[in-house]
Amino acid sequence: MSAILQFLLAFGIVLFFLLIVYYFVRRGFFSQKGSSISIVERHYLDRKSFIAIVRVVDEYFVILVTDSGATVLKKLEDYRESDSFSSILFRKIGRRNK
Repeated sequence: MSAILQFLLAFGIVLFFLLIVYYFVRRGFFSQKGSSISIVERHYLDRKSFIAIVRVVDEYFVILVTDSGATVLKKLEDYRESDSFSSILFRKIGRRNK
């Protein structure tokens, strides 16, 4: 009888710790709130690919993301987060065509 009681006690302790971990994971305590990488804007080209502006620390990059991977297209020197993605895209395309 003592072995069954020990097993139930150990099982209860393990279950308690699993519930505590589940609670903290669901509440987002282990998320990276101060992450230095974030997607500022995204524009879908089709279902499986998009162009995005990504902030890495204090630098901004235009990247192309597809099923096969991601490619950095350009580093943005004069980006301000208040700019819209389409205005930057057309401004950059316009510069290339001139």
